[in-house]
Amino acid sequence: MKHPKQHVAFFTTHPLFQRHFATDLELIQNHLDNGDDVTVLYCDAALLACDTNTYHEQGQCALCRKTRTIGLSLLEGKITQRSFHNLTDANKQELRSLQTAFASLQEFQSYRVENYDVGMAALSSIVSYVMNAEIDLNEHQDLIRRYILSGVAAYRSVQNFLRENKVDKFYFFNGRMAIVRAIMRACESEGVQFTIHEAASGNNTYSLFDNSLPHSINLSTRLMHEQWEKGATNPVERLQTAETWFQNRAKGVKVNGYSFVEQQEQGLLPKDWNPSKKNIVIFNSADFEFVWVSEEYQHHIYRDQLDGIQRIIASLLPHKNRYHVYLRIHPNLASIDNELRPLLALKSENLTTILPTDKTSSYALLQHADKVITFGSTVGIEAPYWDKPSILGGKALYQNLGSTYNPNSHEELLRLLLEEHLAPKSKDGALRYAYFYMTFGIPFRRYEARNFFGGTFNGHEPFANRWLFRAFTAYKRLTPQPIQHHINKRFAEQTLSTLLDSSATAQ
Repeated sequence: MKHPKQHVAFFTTHPLFQRHFATDLELIQNHLDNGDDVTVLYCDAALLACDTNTYHEQGQCALCRKTRTIGLSLLEGKITQRSFHNLTDANKQELRSLQTAFASLQEFQSYRVENYDVGMAALSSIVSYVMNAEIDLNEHQDLIRRYILSGVAAYRSVQNFLRENKVDKFYFFNGRMAIVRAIMRACESEGVQFTIHEAASGNNTYSLFDNSLPHSINLSTRLMHEQWEKGATNPVERLQTAETWFQNRAKGVKVNGYSFVEQQEQGLLPKDWNPSKKNIVIFNSADFEFVWVSEEYQHHIYRDQLDGIQRIIASLLPHKNRYHVYLRIHPNLASIDNELRPLLALKSENLTTILPTDKTSSYALLQHADKVITFGSTVGIEAPYWDKPSILGGKALYQNLGSTYNPNSHEELLRLLLEEHLAPKSKDGALRYAYFYMTFGIPFRRYEARNFFGGTFNGHEPFANRWLFRAFTAYKRLTPQPIQHHINKRFAEQTLSTLLDSSATAQ
Protein backbone atom coordinates (compact mmCIF):
# COMPACT_ATOMS: atom_id res chain seq x y z
CA MET A 1 0.00 0.00 0.00
CA LYS A 2 1.46 3.32 -1.07
CA HIS A 3 1.84 5.86 1.73
CA PRO A 4 0.58 9.45 1.37
CA LYS A 5 3.05 11.82 -0.25
CA GLN A 6 5.17 13.67 2.31
CA HIS A 7 7.41 16.70 2.41
CA VAL A 8 10.58 15.78 4.26
CA ALA A 9 13.54 18.03 5.06
CA PHE A 10 17.19 17.30 5.73
CA PHE A 11 19.96 19.48 7.14
CA THR A 12 23.26 18.04 5.88
CA THR A 13 25.54 19.25 8.65
CA HIS A 14 28.37 16.69 8.34
CA PRO A 15 29.38 16.03 4.71
CA LEU A 16 32.98 15.45 5.84
CA PHE A 17 31.88 12.60 8.14
CA GLN A 18 31.48 10.26 5.18
CA ARG A 19 29.49 7.48 6.83
CA HIS A 20 26.96 9.91 8.30
CA PHE A 21 26.68 11.90 5.08
CA ALA A 22 26.07 8.61 3.28
CA THR A 23 23.19 8.00 5.71
CA ASP A 24 21.71 11.35 4.66
CA LEU A 25 21.99 10.26 1.03
CA GLU A 26 20.48 6.84 1.74
CA LEU A 27 17.48 8.35 3.53
CA ILE A 28 16.96 11.03 0.87
CA GLN A 29 16.98 8.39 -1.87
CA ASN A 30 14.47 6.28 0.07
CA HIS A 31 12.05 9.20 0.18
CA LEU A 32 12.62 10.06 -3.48
CA ASP A 33 11.85 6.45 -4.40
CA ASN A 34 8.62 6.73 -2.40
CA GLY A 35 7.58 9.81 -4.39
CA ASP A 36 8.06 12.28 -1.53
CA ASP A 37 9.14 15.90 -1.86
CA VAL A 38 12.60 16.45 -0.37
CA THR A 39 14.21 19.72 0.69
CA VAL A 40 17.88 19.74 1.67
CA LEU A 41 19.20 22.57 3.81
CA TYR A 42 22.93 23.13 3.95
CA CYS A 43 25.39 25.49 5.59
CA ASP A 44 27.35 26.89 2.62
CA ALA A 45 30.01 28.38 4.95
CA ALA A 46 27.47 30.46 6.90
CA LEU A 47 28.35 29.09 10.35
CA LEU A 48 31.17 30.62 12.40
CA ALA A 49 31.76 27.26 14.11
CA CYS A 50 30.59 23.71 13.44
CA ASP A 51 31.76 20.26 14.43
CA THR A 52 33.57 19.54 11.17
CA ASN A 53 35.26 22.96 11.06
CA THR A 54 35.57 24.33 14.57
CA TYR A 55 37.47 27.49 13.69
CA HIS A 56 35.81 28.12 10.32
CA GLU A 57 38.84 27.55 8.10
CA GLN A 58 38.18 28.59 4.52
CA GLY A 59 39.83 25.52 2.98
CA GLN A 60 37.82 23.17 5.19
CA CYS A 61 34.61 24.94 4.17
CA ALA A 62 35.56 24.50 0.51
CA LEU A 63 36.11 20.76 1.02
CA CYS A 64 32.78 20.43 2.80
CA ARG A 65 30.86 22.31 0.09
CA LYS A 66 32.51 20.30 -2.69
CA THR A 67 31.76 17.01 -0.91
CA ARG A 68 28.13 18.00 -0.42
CA THR A 69 27.76 18.87 -4.10
CA ILE A 70 29.32 15.57 -5.23
CA GLY A 71 27.25 13.49 -2.81
CA LEU A 72 23.92 15.07 -3.71
CA SER A 73 24.71 14.64 -7.42
CA LEU A 74 24.69 10.86 -6.91
CA LEU A 75 20.98 10.90 -6.04
CA GLU A 76 18.38 9.82 -8.56
CA GLY A 77 15.45 12.22 -8.53
CA LYS A 78 14.70 15.88 -7.98
CA ILE A 79 15.41 17.58 -4.69
CA THR A 80 15.10 21.19 -3.57
CA GLN A 81 18.34 22.61 -2.19
CA ARG A 82 18.73 25.83 -0.22
CA SER A 83 20.95 27.48 2.35
CA PHE A 84 19.69 27.15 5.91
CA HIS A 85 20.38 30.88 6.48
CA ASN A 86 16.95 32.45 6.85
CA LEU A 87 16.95 35.23 9.45
CA THR A 88 14.56 38.12 9.95
CA ASP A 89 15.72 41.58 11.00
CA ALA A 90 14.48 40.77 14.50
CA ASN A 91 16.58 37.58 14.49
CA LYS A 92 19.67 39.53 13.46
CA GLN A 93 19.07 42.04 16.23
CA GLU A 94 18.73 39.15 18.68
CA LEU A 95 22.06 37.69 17.55
CA ARG A 96 23.78 41.03 18.18
CA SER A 97 22.43 41.11 21.73
CA LEU A 98 23.07 37.49 22.78
CA GLN A 99 25.03 36.84 25.94
CA THR A 100 28.36 35.26 25.01
CA ALA A 101 30.43 35.79 28.20
CA PHE A 102 29.74 33.90 31.42
CA ALA A 103 31.00 34.08 34.99
CA SER A 104 30.92 30.33 35.57
CA LEU A 105 30.57 27.01 33.80
CA GLN A 106 27.22 26.56 35.53
CA GLU A 107 25.93 29.87 34.17
CA PHE A 108 27.11 28.92 30.67
CA GLN A 109 25.58 25.43 30.90
CA SER A 110 22.22 26.88 32.00
CA TYR A 111 22.02 29.48 29.22
CA ARG A 112 18.92 29.02 27.05
CA VAL A 113 17.13 30.77 24.23
CA GLU A 114 13.49 29.73 24.58
CA ASN A 115 13.54 25.91 24.49
CA TYR A 116 17.03 25.74 22.95
CA ASP A 117 19.60 24.71 25.58
CA VAL A 118 22.27 26.59 23.71
CA GLY A 119 24.78 26.56 26.61
CA MET A 120 24.63 22.78 27.07
CA ALA A 121 24.80 22.23 23.32
CA ALA A 122 27.75 24.58 22.84
CA LEU A 123 29.56 22.94 25.76
CA SER A 124 29.02 19.52 24.19
CA SER A 125 30.72 20.73 21.01
CA ILE A 126 33.54 22.61 22.71
CA VAL A 127 34.54 19.94 25.24
CA SER A 128 34.60 17.32 22.47
CA TYR A 129 37.03 19.54 20.57
CA VAL A 130 39.32 20.47 23.47
CA MET A 131 38.85 17.07 25.21
CA ASN A 132 38.33 18.62 28.60
CA ALA A 133 35.03 18.68 30.49
CA GLU A 134 36.13 21.65 32.62
CA ILE A 135 36.89 24.27 29.99
CA ASP A 136 38.52 27.62 30.76
CA LEU A 137 35.85 30.19 29.91
CA ASN A 138 38.38 32.97 29.30
CA GLU A 139 40.67 30.88 27.15
CA HIS A 140 37.79 29.72 24.95
CA GLN A 141 35.79 32.96 24.88
CA ASP A 142 36.03 33.28 21.10
CA LEU A 143 34.89 29.70 20.53
CA ILE A 144 31.99 30.12 22.96
CA ARG A 145 30.85 33.23 21.09
CA ARG A 146 31.13 31.50 17.71
CA TYR A 147 29.09 28.49 18.81
CA ILE A 148 26.38 30.57 20.49
CA LEU A 149 25.96 32.81 17.43
CA SER A 150 26.04 29.84 15.05
CA GLY A 151 23.67 27.75 17.16
CA VAL A 152 21.06 30.46 17.61
CA ALA A 153 21.33 31.40 13.91
CA ALA A 154 20.60 27.78 13.00
CA TYR A 155 17.77 27.59 15.55
CA ARG A 156 16.00 30.72 14.27
CA SER A 157 16.62 29.86 10.61
CA VAL A 158 15.14 26.38 10.94
CA GLN A 159 12.18 27.78 12.89
CA ASN A 160 11.54 30.26 10.07
CA PHE A 161 11.85 27.54 7.44
CA LEU A 162 9.32 25.36 9.28
CA ARG A 163 6.90 28.28 9.64
CA GLU A 164 7.11 29.00 5.91
CA ASN A 165 6.89 25.38 4.74
CA LYS A 166 4.73 22.44 5.76
CA VAL A 167 7.20 19.72 6.71
CA ASP A 168 6.05 16.24 7.72
CA LYS A 169 9.43 15.07 8.99
CA PHE A 170 12.89 16.56 9.51
CA TYR A 171 16.08 14.45 9.42
CA PHE A 172 19.50 15.28 10.85
CA PHE A 173 22.52 13.64 12.46
CA ASN A 174 23.25 12.94 16.14
CA GLY A 175 21.42 15.78 17.93
CA ARG A 176 23.97 16.18 20.72
CA MET A 177 26.12 19.13 19.70
CA ALA A 178 25.49 22.81 19.08
CA ILE A 179 24.14 22.99 15.53
CA VAL A 180 22.27 19.69 15.41
CA ARG A 181 20.77 20.40 18.86
CA ALA A 182 19.53 23.71 17.45
CA ILE A 183 17.74 21.83 14.65
CA MET A 184 16.16 19.45 17.15
CA ARG A 185 14.91 22.24 19.43
CA ALA A 186 13.56 24.18 16.43
CA CYS A 187 11.55 21.14 15.37
CA GLU A 188 10.22 20.70 18.91
CA SER A 189 9.26 24.36 19.15
CA GLU A 190 7.23 24.11 15.93
CA GLY A 191 5.70 20.71 16.68
CA VAL A 192 7.41 19.04 13.71
CA GLN A 193 8.29 15.34 13.83
CA PHE A 194 12.01 14.66 13.54
CA THR A 195 14.26 11.65 13.09
CA ILE A 196 17.90 11.57 14.15
CA HIS A 197 20.27 9.17 12.41
CA GLU A 198 23.38 7.66 13.91
CA ALA A 199 25.81 4.77 13.48
CA ALA A 200 24.63 1.28 14.44
CA SER A 201 26.05 -2.15 15.24
CA GLY A 202 28.17 -2.52 12.12
CA ASN A 203 29.77 -0.51 9.35
CA ASN A 204 26.99 -1.41 6.92
CA THR A 205 24.09 -0.38 9.15
CA TYR A 206 22.65 2.85 10.51
CA SER A 207 20.08 3.66 13.19
CA LEU A 208 17.10 6.00 13.43
CA PHE A 209 15.65 7.64 16.53
CA ASP A 210 12.26 9.34 16.34
CA ASN A 211 11.76 12.53 18.35
CA SER A 212 14.54 11.76 20.85
CA LEU A 213 18.28 12.04 21.35
CA PRO A 214 20.01 8.71 20.57
CA HIS A 215 21.83 9.10 23.89
CA SER A 216 18.65 9.04 25.99
CA ILE A 217 19.08 6.50 28.78
CA ASN A 218 15.36 5.72 28.98
CA LEU A 219 15.00 5.33 25.21
CA SER A 220 18.11 3.14 24.97
CA THR A 221 16.86 0.92 27.79
CA ARG A 222 13.52 0.42 26.01
CA LEU A 223 15.19 -0.31 22.67
CA MET A 224 17.51 -2.86 24.26
CA HIS A 225 14.57 -4.71 25.80
CA GLU A 226 12.68 -4.62 22.48
CA GLN A 227 15.66 -5.91 20.50
CA TRP A 228 16.12 -8.74 23.00
CA GLU A 229 12.48 -9.77 22.62
CA LYS A 230 12.82 -9.79 18.83
CA GLY A 231 15.42 -12.52 19.21
CA ALA A 232 13.17 -14.67 21.41
CA THR A 233 12.29 -17.03 18.54
CA ASN A 234 15.84 -18.44 18.70
CA PRO A 235 17.05 -18.04 22.31
CA VAL A 236 20.15 -20.19 21.82
CA GLU A 237 21.41 -18.06 18.93
CA ARG A 238 20.47 -14.90 20.82
CA LEU A 239 22.55 -15.95 23.82
CA GLN A 240 25.50 -16.94 21.64
CA THR A 241 25.35 -13.59 19.82
CA ALA A 242 25.36 -11.65 23.10
CA GLU A 243 28.20 -13.70 24.56
CA THR A 244 30.27 -13.16 21.42
CA TRP A 245 30.25 -9.42 22.15
CA PHE A 246 31.81 -9.93 25.59
CA GLN A 247 34.31 -12.51 24.40
CA ASN A 248 35.44 -10.39 21.45
CA ARG A 249 36.10 -7.43 23.72
CA ALA A 250 38.12 -9.56 26.13
CA LYS A 251 40.16 -10.93 23.20
CA GLY A 252 40.86 -7.44 21.88
CA VAL A 253 38.95 -7.92 18.61
CA LYS A 254 38.92 -4.57 16.82
CA VAL A 255 35.66 -2.65 16.56
CA ASN A 256 35.48 0.30 14.14
CA GLY A 257 39.16 -0.17 13.37
CA TYR A 258 40.60 -0.19 16.89
CA SER A 259 40.80 -2.01 20.20
CA PHE A 260 41.72 -0.33 23.47
CA VAL A 261 43.40 -3.48 24.78
CA GLU A 262 45.40 -4.65 21.76
CA GLN A 263 48.70 -3.46 23.28
CA GLN A 264 48.01 -5.18 26.61
CA GLU A 265 49.36 -8.56 27.63
CA GLN A 266 46.56 -11.01 28.22
CA GLY A 267 46.45 -12.31 31.78
CA LEU A 268 48.98 -9.78 33.11
CA LEU A 269 48.23 -8.39 36.59
CA PRO A 270 50.10 -5.59 38.42
CA LYS A 271 53.25 -6.68 40.22
CA ASP A 272 51.79 -5.70 43.59
CA TRP A 273 48.56 -7.66 43.15
CA ASN A 274 47.75 -9.35 46.45
CA PRO A 275 45.00 -12.00 46.19
CA SER A 276 44.68 -12.14 49.98
CA LYS A 277 43.17 -8.61 49.98
CA LYS A 278 39.85 -7.35 48.72
CA ASN A 279 40.85 -5.71 45.47
CA ILE A 280 38.68 -2.88 44.17
CA VAL A 281 39.32 -1.88 40.55
CA ILE A 282 38.21 1.52 39.25
CA PHE A 283 37.90 1.82 35.48
CA ASN A 284 37.67 5.48 34.61
CA SER A 285 36.63 7.10 31.32
CA ALA A 286 36.81 10.54 29.72
CA ASP A 287 34.38 12.96 31.37
CA PHE A 288 34.14 15.09 28.22
CA GLU A 289 32.56 12.26 26.23
CA PHE A 290 29.21 12.32 28.02
CA VAL A 291 28.95 14.82 30.85
CA TRP A 292 27.59 17.62 28.62
CA VAL A 293 25.30 15.45 26.47
CA SER A 294 22.30 16.41 28.56
CA GLU A 295 21.24 16.93 32.15
CA GLU A 296 20.51 13.19 32.25
CA TYR A 297 24.27 12.53 32.36
CA GLN A 298 25.26 15.12 34.98
CA HIS A 299 27.19 13.70 37.94
CA HIS A 300 24.81 13.08 40.82
CA ILE A 301 27.15 11.79 43.56
CA TYR A 302 30.44 13.55 42.89
CA ARG A 303 31.51 16.82 41.31
CA ASP A 304 33.32 14.83 38.61
CA GLN A 305 35.22 11.58 38.19
CA LEU A 306 38.37 12.91 39.83
CA ASP A 307 36.42 13.99 42.90
CA GLY A 308 34.78 10.55 43.07
CA ILE A 309 38.06 8.67 42.78
CA GLN A 310 39.72 10.84 45.43
CA ARG A 311 36.85 10.36 47.90
CA ILE A 312 36.68 6.60 47.36
CA ILE A 313 40.41 6.20 47.95
CA ALA A 314 40.32 8.40 51.06
CA SER A 315 37.33 6.55 52.52
CA LEU A 316 38.99 3.17 52.02
CA LEU A 317 42.36 4.27 53.46
CA PRO A 318 41.40 3.32 57.07
CA HIS A 319 40.75 -0.19 55.72
CA LYS A 320 44.08 -0.44 53.85
CA ASN A 321 45.05 -3.72 55.48
CA ARG A 322 41.96 -5.34 54.00
CA TYR A 323 41.18 -3.33 50.83
CA HIS A 324 43.38 -2.11 47.99
CA VAL A 325 42.33 0.11 45.08
CA TYR A 326 43.61 -0.22 41.52
CA LEU A 327 42.90 2.66 39.15
CA ARG A 328 42.99 1.57 35.52
CA ILE A 329 43.31 4.80 33.54
CA HIS A 330 41.50 4.44 30.22
CA PRO A 331 43.93 3.87 27.31
CA ASN A 332 42.14 6.61 25.37
CA LEU A 333 43.48 9.18 27.85
CA ALA A 334 47.15 8.51 27.08
CA SER A 335 47.48 11.71 25.05
CA ILE A 336 44.89 13.85 26.86
CA ASP A 337 47.15 15.62 29.32
CA ASN A 338 44.50 17.71 31.09
CA GLU A 339 42.63 14.55 32.18
CA LEU A 340 45.72 12.38 32.72
CA ARG A 341 47.82 14.75 34.84
CA PRO A 342 45.52 14.98 37.91
CA LEU A 343 45.02 11.21 37.91
CA LEU A 344 48.76 10.63 37.95
CA ALA A 345 49.06 13.05 40.88
CA LEU A 346 46.90 10.80 43.08
CA LYS A 347 49.02 9.18 45.80
CA SER A 348 47.89 6.92 48.62
CA GLU A 349 49.10 3.83 50.47
CA ASN A 350 46.03 1.92 49.32
CA LEU A 351 46.25 2.92 45.64
CA THR A 352 47.98 1.46 42.60
CA THR A 353 47.65 3.56 39.45
CA ILE A 354 47.92 1.76 36.11
CA LEU A 355 48.97 3.99 33.23
CA PRO A 356 46.98 4.09 29.97
CA THR A 357 49.94 2.56 28.11
CA ASP A 358 50.72 -0.08 30.75
CA LYS A 359 50.62 -3.66 29.44
CA THR A 360 48.59 -4.79 32.45
CA SER A 361 45.48 -6.50 31.12
CA SER A 362 42.21 -4.70 31.79
CA TYR A 363 40.39 -8.02 31.51
CA ALA A 364 42.75 -9.77 33.94
CA LEU A 365 41.97 -6.93 36.37
CA LEU A 366 38.25 -7.37 35.73
CA GLN A 367 38.29 -11.13 36.18
CA HIS A 368 40.36 -11.04 39.39
CA ALA A 369 38.69 -8.02 41.00
CA ASP A 370 36.41 -8.44 43.97
CA LYS A 371 34.38 -5.40 42.95
CA VAL A 372 34.40 -2.98 40.03
CA ILE A 373 33.64 0.76 40.03
CA THR A 374 33.03 2.69 36.81
CA PHE A 375 32.06 6.21 35.75
CA GLY A 376 30.38 5.45 32.44
CA SER A 377 32.94 2.97 31.11
CA THR A 378 31.56 -0.01 29.18
CA VAL A 379 33.38 -2.22 31.70
CA GLY A 380 30.53 -1.39 34.06
CA ILE A 381 28.17 -3.60 32.04
CA GLU A 382 30.85 -6.16 31.16
CA ALA A 383 31.59 -6.86 34.83
CA PRO A 384 28.22 -8.57 35.58
CA TYR A 385 28.75 -10.92 32.63
CA TRP A 386 32.04 -12.02 34.23
CA ASP A 387 30.23 -12.46 37.58
CA LYS A 388 31.66 -9.37 39.25
CA PRO A 389 29.69 -6.83 41.34
CA SER A 390 29.51 -3.64 39.26
CA ILE A 391 29.06 -0.35 41.13
CA LEU A 392 28.38 2.88 39.21
CA GLY A 393 30.00 6.09 40.42
CA GLY A 394 28.28 8.12 37.68
CA LYS A 395 25.54 7.90 35.07
CA ALA A 396 25.68 5.31 32.29
CA LEU A 397 23.60 4.30 29.29
CA TYR A 398 23.11 0.82 30.79
CA GLN A 399 22.23 1.85 34.35
CA ASN A 400 18.56 0.80 34.19
CA LEU A 401 19.09 -2.74 32.89
CA GLY A 402 19.23 -4.27 36.37
CA SER A 403 22.79 -5.59 36.22
CA THR A 404 24.55 -2.84 38.18
CA TYR A 405 24.48 -1.30 41.64
CA ASN A 406 23.48 2.36 41.30
CA PRO A 407 24.16 4.16 44.60
CA ASN A 408 22.78 7.66 45.11
CA SER A 409 25.36 8.87 47.62
CA HIS A 410 28.99 8.38 48.54
CA GLU A 411 27.93 6.75 51.80
CA GLU A 412 25.80 4.21 49.94
CA LEU A 413 28.63 3.47 47.52
CA LEU A 414 31.04 2.96 50.42
CA ARG A 415 28.65 0.54 52.14
CA LEU A 416 28.57 -1.53 48.96
CA LEU A 417 32.38 -1.56 48.82
CA LEU A 418 32.69 -2.68 52.44
CA GLU A 419 29.98 -5.32 52.26
CA GLU A 420 31.85 -8.56 52.73
CA HIS A 421 29.87 -10.81 50.40
CA LEU A 422 28.32 -8.50 47.82
CA ALA A 423 26.88 -10.71 45.08
CA PRO A 424 27.01 -9.70 41.41
CA LYS A 425 23.64 -8.69 40.02
CA SER A 426 21.87 -10.64 37.30
CA LYS A 427 23.72 -10.74 33.98
CA ASP A 428 20.41 -10.64 32.11
CA GLY A 429 20.65 -6.88 31.54
CA ALA A 430 24.26 -7.20 30.42
CA LEU A 431 23.24 -9.80 27.84
CA ARG A 432 20.52 -7.50 26.54
CA TYR A 433 23.04 -4.67 26.18
CA ALA A 434 25.48 -6.89 24.29
CA TYR A 435 22.83 -8.36 22.01
CA PHE A 436 21.64 -4.87 21.13
CA TYR A 437 25.12 -3.71 20.14
CA MET A 438 25.64 -6.83 18.05
CA THR A 439 22.38 -6.68 16.13
CA PHE A 440 20.61 -3.31 16.06
CA GLY A 441 20.49 -1.13 12.98
CA ILE A 442 19.09 -0.86 9.46
CA PRO A 443 21.20 -2.28 6.59
CA PHE A 444 22.37 0.19 3.96
CA ARG A 445 21.04 -0.59 0.51
CA ARG A 446 23.20 1.79 -1.53
CA TYR A 447 26.21 2.55 0.68
CA GLU A 448 28.98 -0.03 0.90
CA ALA A 449 31.46 0.58 3.70
CA ARG A 450 35.17 -0.10 3.34
CA ASN A 451 35.60 0.55 7.06
CA PHE A 452 33.99 2.63 9.81
CA PHE A 453 35.01 5.90 8.16
CA GLY A 454 34.43 5.51 4.43
CA GLY A 455 32.92 3.65 1.51
CA THR A 456 30.97 4.13 -1.72
CA PHE A 457 27.41 5.27 -2.46
CA ASN A 458 25.82 3.83 -5.61
CA GLY A 459 29.29 2.65 -6.57
CA HIS A 460 30.84 6.12 -6.24
CA GLU A 461 32.78 7.71 -3.44
CA PRO A 462 30.69 10.67 -2.16
CA PHE A 463 33.73 12.73 -1.33
CA ALA A 464 35.70 15.61 -2.77
CA ASN A 465 38.66 14.80 -4.97
CA ARG A 466 41.55 13.42 -2.90
CA TRP A 467 43.88 15.97 -4.49
CA LEU A 468 41.87 18.72 -2.81
CA PHE A 469 42.43 17.06 0.55
CA ARG A 470 46.12 16.71 -0.16
CA ALA A 471 46.34 20.35 -1.19
CA PHE A 472 44.58 21.43 2.00
CA THR A 473 46.84 19.20 4.10
CA ALA A 474 49.92 20.72 2.43
CA TYR A 475 48.56 24.22 3.07
CA LYS A 476 48.04 23.40 6.76
CA ARG A 477 51.52 21.97 7.09
CA LEU A 478 53.51 24.50 5.09
CA THR A 479 51.75 27.85 5.56
CA PRO A 480 53.02 29.82 8.60
CA GLN A 481 50.50 29.93 11.46
CA PRO A 482 50.25 33.77 11.52
CA ILE A 483 49.23 33.75 7.85
CA GLN A 484 46.64 31.01 8.43
CA HIS A 485 45.28 32.92 11.43
CA HIS A 486 44.96 36.12 9.36
CA ILE A 487 43.15 34.30 6.53
CA ASN A 488 40.77 32.59 8.97
CA LYS A 489 40.09 35.86 10.78
CA ARG A 490 39.19 37.63 7.53
CA PHE A 491 36.96 34.71 6.50
CA ALA A 492 35.18 34.79 9.88
CA GLU A 493 34.64 38.56 9.56
CA GLN A 494 33.07 38.08 6.12
CA THR A 495 30.86 35.26 7.41
CA LEU A 496 29.67 37.25 10.41
CA SER A 497 28.89 40.22 8.19
CA THR A 498 26.88 37.95 5.87
CA LEU A 499 25.15 36.29 8.81
CA LEU A 500 24.00 39.57 10.29
CA ASP A 501 23.97 41.78 7.21
CA SER A 502 25.78 44.33 9.35
CA SER A 503 29.20 45.90 9.70
CA ALA A 504 29.94 43.89 12.85
CA THR A 505 33.15 41.89 12.83
CA ALA A 506 34.28 38.69 14.54
CA GLN A 507 36.30 39.30 17.68
